[in-house]
Order: sequence, then structure tokens, then C-alpha cells
Amino acid sequence: MGQKISFELDSIHRLSGSDYEKLSLYEQLLGSHKKNGDYTQLGLDAHQLGRWLFYKEKKWSEAIKITKIAYEAKEKAVPFNPEQLKRSYYNYANFNKSRRNYAIAIRYFRKMLEVKESIFFNGKAYALIGDCYRKLGDLYQAVENQSQAFKYFDPIKDKIFIISNHINIAIAYKNIRNQKSINTAISHLQIADSIIQTIKEPRIHDLYAINNNLGDMYFKKIGVENMHKSIAYFEKALEIAKKMKIDKNLAQINLNLGIIYSKTNSSLAKEYFNRALSYTNTKDAGYLIPKIYMGFGLSSFTEKEYLKAQIYYKKAFENYFSKEIKDVHWLPSKKELTLINDKAVFLELLKRKIQAYLANAEKENDTISYVNVIRTVKTSDELVDSMMNENLSHRSKLLWRSLASQIYIIGLEACYRLNNLEEAFYFMEKNKALLLTLEVIKKKATIPNEVLEKETEIENEIFHLQKLFQKALLTQKDSISEIILAQKNEIQQFKDSLSALYPVYFSSINSPKILPYSELEVEDDKIIIQYTMAETVARVLPDAYGMVISCNHRKLFKLKKIKSLLDKISLLREKLNTPFKTTEDINSYKKIAHQLYIELFPKTIRDEMKNKKITIVADHFLSFVPFDALITDLESGKYMIESNEINYTYSLSFQQENSSILKKADKEFLGVAPVRFSNGLSSLTKSEQEINKANVYYDGSLLVKDQALKETFIQNSNQYKILHLATHADASDSIAPWIAFRKSKLTIDELNTLKNNAELVVLSACNTSLGEIRRGEGVMSLARGFFKSGANTVIPSLWQTNDKATAIITSDFYKNLSQGKSKSEALRIAKLNYLHANVDAEASPYYWAPLILIGDTGILLPESNRLDILNASIILILLLLALYFFISKRNNKSF
Repeated sequence: MGQKISFELDSIHRLSGSDYEKLSLYEQLLGSHKKNGDYTQLGLDAHQLGRWLFYKEKKWSEAIKITKIAYEAKEKAVPFNPEQLKRSYYNYANFNKSRRNYAIAIRYFRKMLEVKESIFFNGKAYALIGDCYRKLGDLYQAVENQSQAFKYFDPIKDKIFIISNHINIAIAYKNIRNQKSINTAISHLQIADSIIQTIKEPRIHDLYAINNNLGDMYFKKIGVENMHKSIAYFEKALEIAKKMKIDKNLAQINLNLGIIYSKTNSSLAKEYFNRALSYTNTKDAGYLIPKIYMGFGLSSFTEKEYLKAQIYYKKAFENYFSKEIKDVHWLPSKKELTLINDKAVFLELLKRKIQAYLANAEKENDTISYVNVIRTVKTSDELVDSMMNENLSHRSKLLWRSLASQIYIIGLEACYRLNNLEEAFYFMEKNKALLLTLEVIKKKATIPNEVLEKETEIENEIFHLQKLFQKALLTQKDSISEIILAQKNEIQQFKDSLSALYPVYFSSINSPKILPYSELEVEDDKIIIQYTMAETVARVLPDAYGMVISCNHRKLFKLKKIKSLLDKISLLREKLNTPFKTTEDINSYKKIAHQLYIELFPKTIRDEMKNKKITIVADHFLSFVPFDALITDLESGKYMIESNEINYTYSLSFQQENSSILKKADKEFLGVAPVRFSNGLSSLTKSEQEINKANVYYDGSLLVKDQALKETFIQNSNQYKILHLATHADASDSIAPWIAFRKSKLTIDELNTLKNNAELVVLSACNTSLGEIRRGEGVMSLARGFFKSGANTVIPSLWQTNDKATAIITSDFYKNLSQGKSKSEALRIAKLNYLHANVDAEASPYYWAPLILIGDTGILLPESNRLDILNASIILILLLLALYFFISKRNNKSF
């Protein structure tokens, strides 16, 4: 639909001089339209003027202002023309996108989609929203919106748009940086390639992009065959780039070829880097210069010329910040980091700089290089913090946490070498449960409850929609329903409004306080042992580290032979899946459990651990180890629980924040035992007995059999101090981990929307402390879900529980707890009682060790006990007063 501009506008346009020079004349005309109430003509003329200023004269600020006048006029115009309004929204969004105002662009592309009377350019709007999110670093939002775009493209008329969208969605998947996402990216590029073969005159830029990105994808896959494929695609892309004669493409493909050869043929790699550099004289190719210098640095690193690598990285910095830098060890300030657009690439530059420092330190035994590792890791940490302050989706924040985790691990090696405990503690804490800690801070914020509830609802709805999107991809459905998309838009708008209303709150919750090392206080009878472990980084399995913290002893130690350690953990878990059957079973278990004890607790710290209450801050696969069941002495077969009381926490910073939340529950105990299930799950005949025995010590309500409904639990759970669920669960469900109720399941998404006031949650169900490991954040378990919704302590299970043994242990636990024992001590005594009361197979850790205690370890007396204590105290006081008066009276008589 063409724009019908006014005669007056066309007349001014035909006058000599640029449109910018005639801007005052144009403004008078627009003012006249507004004065006359002619919003239709105002909208049409302003829209066209904005296009002229933007595309022809590159007066971007003025073009954006004029286009705003256009869409505001079209919003008021009568008759209302939806397509004309969407055109102006589109231009306003696109102009802002080109100026890197991505948040504004997203908002107005969405406003296009809200105009339901027309579907004009909806596909392109979704595609461009996705592209904006990709550039903001929110890759999951990028993928979701770009996938939705396919719904609106005509498979015949819109082939060019479809190809472009497949290429862009592939780039987003590539940047998610795991093998699954790489494979998905390759699939999208292959689809684009098959479509482009059906076009008589395909766009040469698309041909280049497909081959260049396929080369990049196969380079990121493991294997020699994939490396050959990568080179073949890059070389094909190079031939296409030569025909295009576009400098930025020639620079990019030579850069890519340089990187692929940088680890095998440094001299050839440098040739490609130099060719790439020769094509960066034009303005549109200049953004590649820092990446090219990163490539030179990588080649120097391969040649073990680490100082030379740092010089190249300095040159990359100079081009990023457009200034001369004299000091090779210079690092950007916090303010300068906020100016970086492609933060993922810049983080990669910092990571390479860190690796060069570390390699030089190891080669030269150079203390200064170790110091520079720590400095650069802290700068990387600041960059990640700035990224976390962006309005990213939950999954994209997890991705950034994963990228940061790789860097913290490298930093720990430098801390270990320098015995720098303070920085090591910071890196360890920053590597765990940060997003969970954010949820705790939200609960403490002084904001109206209805706002917090809505904000929590929003976050969880986003997470739920992302899960639906994953499911849609698995079933090869490219679109999400209009209802879900409408909800998604509403969610984002509300988040934007919350940020505007409560700026202090929304700036603070993204930067949780890490417990300072100097403020660590540990009681005489306690000890903290913190671990940090990572997955494979750059195809190498890094070392893992531990720190012991006690009243008078602090030490950083290193766990070596990590592959062997992981194999032992896997073998231990395998042996814990069933009870012992033979003497050989017992002996083989004790052997592996003792080996793990020796490796996880170096000899230098074992004396410090004796008879102490131990808090384990686990990480990665260590989160699946039942430390209670490790063997401290192979000859006697003594379990660790017999020497130590053990509890767990996600991080000390999280523990501090979580413990500071005031619980407001007014009822004591809510027990849930469906016993039998309507969805085919096996019956749990001892589960009713389990919650009945607990109810003996703690007064409250029981949801048994037909009363054990999910809806009832959701409605009432926030009223109770203790929640005990004796049921089935599955934390490993890839789509939605769940807890079973009588007729339905409570999914992790629903759990995240709950708010509880529980001092204690007992999850007497299978595998409730297991789940997907997210590097840098922890295990995404059902136990974590209860902490997110407000719990102070959670007792989950590490494997499939036996309902009979669990009933005995939990009953004894509540008895001990009601008598004034701490939560941790009460559970330990109950386990020991079970262990010592049984022999042979019945004494297997399979029965007594799956339940662990995470979080606060304090005392939790029943109300009845408190009243008894109070009454006893009053009686004692009265007796003492009576005795006092009796003695006083007798003494008076004697005078």
C-alpha cells in the first residue's frame, strides 16, 4: 500500500537543498496538519519525511523523532488504518535497531504485532525481534521469536525472508555453545541451503552466509572429519566473497580460515589474518579488527609466545575503545565495559588473555602473571555482572553463568598458586547459586507484595513458555499459539513497567552481595568445606578445587585426576542404587567409598575434620555424592556419618540471604501422602504411616489418599512451618520435573510460582535432589525449587528411597527434632539409629543414606514443647519465689 504524501510535502522536497536543511519548512507543514486535526495526512507526510532523512541523508536522530510523530498521528487518525500504523511502527523500530537501541526496537516491533487488524510484516517483525535479542545476548528469546516468524512467511513468496531467518536463527543457536545447539544450527543452515537451490537468482550474500556459518558450525564440532568439512565450507565461502567484492565479507572469511589453522599451522593462520586485516580499511569492516588481533594472539599462544599474545590482545583493546593503550596489562573500567556491544566476543577476548597469563606463569614460574590472571578474571566478572543487569530471560542468564564459570575455574588456579584465599573464596561463591540468591533478595525487597507476586508470576510464565517452546521444537512445530505470544508480550511489557516503577529494586536484585571472606565466622565445633568443579572447557577437563574453613584453619586445596574422580563418583552411585547382596558387594562398595574419601579430603585437612559438624558446599557431580556414606577407614569400614554430622548448602552467600528471611507461617505441620495414584505409579503403602508418625510430634493437617490433591497443597502450603511430602517424584524429566499427587503432578514450573513459609520441607520421594546440572549455578532440582519458593531447610533424596526405611528414619528424625536437637543432628541420630539397628543388607547405605539436609540446621521445636517449657519455667519461678518468701519469713521470726 503506497504512501499518499501531500502536494505541499512534495513541493518542499523538490526545492533545492537537502531535506535536513529544509527541516524548518517541513516542521511548519507538519504543525499545520496537527493544528487542523488532519492526523491522517500528518502521519503519511511524517512517515515519508522520516524515510528520506534516514535512508538518503543519514540524519538518524531527526528521522527517529519525525517517525515518532508519524506513528502517534496514525494512532489518532480517523478512519483508523492498521497497515499504515504498522508501517510507521516498523520504521521507528527498525531505525532504532540500526542505531543499536535494541530495547526500544523490540518494544515497537511488538506494538506492530499488537495491531490485530492486520498481519502486515508480522513475520519480519518476529524475525527482527529475534535479531535484537541476539545482539542483546538473550539467545533463547532470539530463537523463540525467530521460530515464530516462520508462521507468517509464505513458503513461495517469502523464500528470501525464510532463508534469512534460518541463517539468523542458526547464528543464535551457534552462540548458545553446546553440541546440541550446534547440531540444530546446522539443520537450519541446511534447510536454508535446500531452499536457496530452488531460486533462479539467489542473493549472493545468502550463499556466502550459509557456507561461512556452516564452516563455523563444523569447526565447533569435535572430530577430524568435521574439521575437513569446516575448511571446505570456508573455502567455498571465500570464493563467493571474492565475487561479492565486499570488504567486510572478505575480512570475515579470511579471519575464520585463520582461526581454523591457528592451532595447527601458525604461519598459514597469520597469512589469513594479515589478509583479513587488509580488508578492514572501510568503515563497515572496521568492527572485525579486534577479532583479527584476537586471532593473531591465538596463533602466538599456540607458538608459546605468551607475551606477544598479550601485545595482540592490547591492540584488540585499542580498537574496541578507540584509544592508544601503552600498558600491555591494561584492563577496561566498569564504565568502559558497559560500552561494549558484543559482550560475548569481548568475554572471549578476556578469557584468551587470562589463558595466556596462566600459561606464561606456568612456563616461567612468574608470580606477576598469576596476579594478572586474577585481575583479568575480576574484570570478566564485572562484564558478566553488567550483562546480568540486562533484561535477559532466565535461560539466557543461565548461559552467561555458564560462560563465567569457565573463567572462575581458571582464576582458581592462580589463587591456588598464590595461596590467595580471599579471591579464591569469592570465585567459588560467585560460581554457585547466584540466580537462586537473586530470588531470595526479591523476597526481602520492600516492595508491595502484589508487585512481588506479579513479578514472580511473570518470571515463571516466561520459564513455562520457554519449556513449551522446547517441546514445540522437539515435535517439529515451528510456531507457538497466538494466545501464548500475547501472554509473552504482556509479560515483557509488565516487566518494563516494574523496572520503571522500582528502579532501585531492579538494579539491586541483579547484583547480589557475595559474603565477604573477611566476614566468615565459624564456630569451634564446625567446619565448612567448599568445592568448585567444572565440565570440560575447550575440550579439556580442568582441575577442581576445595577450600576448608574452620575457626582456626583455612586452606585452599586442589583435586587432581578429575576424570578418575568422576568415574569413581559414577561407580559409587551405581552401587548405591540397590542394597548389598553379598560380602563382595560390601567390600567393593567400601573400597570405592574410601578412595573417594581420600581424594575429596586431602590428608592435610583430615585432622581438622575430626568430630566436627561439617557443612559441604558441593558443586557439579559432587552434588550427587552422599558424604555420610563415604568410608573413613577401610579396615574398620567406618562410615563418615559415624564421625561427623554433615549438612549441605548451595553457597554460603545464599545461605546467609535465605536465613535472613522472616517466616510467617502460623500452623505447624502439613503432611501429604497420596498412597495410591491415578496415573499408573506404584503404591506407597508405608507413606501414610510416615506422615502419621511425624504428626505425633508436630500438630497439623494431613492430606492422605483422595485428599492429597495438588490444588489443595498449592492453596494451603504457605500456612505451614513444616511440609512433608511422602510420594513419587522425578527430577530428571527433561520437559518438566514433577512431584506426584493423588490425581495429578506438580511440575517444577508450578513449584516456582508457589510461595511457602516453611522452616523445613521434607521431600520423602525419589531423586528430589537430582536434576540437570547448569554450570556456574548448580543442580536444577526439585529441592532447589522449594528454596526458590521460600523454604529455609529442605531434606531431599539423592536416589530412589525405600518407603519402609524412610518411614522409620523420618519418624525418628521428628522425635529427635521435637526434643530440641538441631535439624542436622536429628537427622544424623535417626540415620545412625537405623544403621546400628540393622546388619548386612539391611544396613546398606541404599536404605539410610539417600536423605540429606540442605540449608539451615537450627532447632525447630513443636509449639506444644515450647508451651511446656514456658509453663515449666513459670512453675519454677513461682516455686523459687515461694521458697524465697518462706526463707525470708523464717529468718524474720528468728530475730
